[in-house]
Amino acid sequence: MSVQTPPTLMQLARQALLRSEALAISALEKLPMELFPGLFKDAVHARHTRVVTAMVEAWPFPCLPVGTLMKTPNMEIFVAVLHGIDMHLDTRFLPLSVPRCLTAPLETLTITGFHLSQRDLNYFPLCHNLCQLKQLDMSGVVLLPLDPMPLQVLLQNVADTLQSLDLQGCRMKDSHLTHLIPALSQCSQLTKLNLYDNDFSMPILKDLLYHTVNLRKLSVEQYPAPLQCYDESGCISVERFSHLCHELMDILRARRQPKGISFATRTCHKCAARSVYDLVPRLCFCLP
Repeated sequence: MSVQTPPTLMQLARQALLRSEALAISALEKLPMELFPGLFKDAVHARHTRVVTAMVEAWPFPCLPVGTLMKTPNMEIFVAVLHGIDMHLDTRFLPLSVPRCLTAPLETLTITGFHLSQRDLNYFPLCHNLCQLKQLDMSGVVLLPLDPMPLQVLLQNVADTLQSLDLQGCRMKDSHLTHLIPALSQCSQLTKLNLYDNDFSMPILKDLLYHTVNLRKLSVEQYPAPLQCYDESGCISVERFSHLCHELMDILRARRQPKGISFATRTCHKCAARSVYDLVPRLCFCLP
């Protein structure tokens, strides 16, 4: 009669970690390098695709032994590995390791056009070197698939120092802005705010303007035209654009006197210009 060898404490620890994919993924940032191979092997064999993707993205070694592990090919695991490799290649030049190495707080952080993972974003509010930011530029960073809570916490952390915030082209929706509004309303030193090229509805823009009433240092405010300005084909309705932007302007003027404020549509795919409403509507070249 054969006697099975009992699992080691390390094997039991890996099994416990993999019982919760979310726990396993969140633990990767602090996981010692020597534990990666064993946990990766277990994740592949147990077909934990999300853990496999996250581990490939965070892989700390120059070689990934996929061939020897996938003796029994599985398409889901194969796709998970490829997805992780794509994310690893996208983020390997992202300079998020720089703040970790600094001894003095940063005043300016510019991350434009990078692929940002949830793991990257989660690190922002934990970095003590970002606690005195004056300028934050994340234009072109796609936040659509990400949980905005870490960004909300970061904005709360720098509410007393932040002067310029650029989130243009982040493809945010109403749900993202709902999370950010309470933090934005606390940024008393803010002088410039750019939210162009995000998809916000009229109600959420009204809510934003109500909450920025105390931000009296704002000198440049750039907001996207509300989604209600577009028809079903995505074309701008000049009448709705003028009416809705005028209504938003009136809401703000009833509470404070804006120094420089504009609402702008997406860039026109025909003439590469955008329609802008500041004091009056200035339409793109394609519109009468």
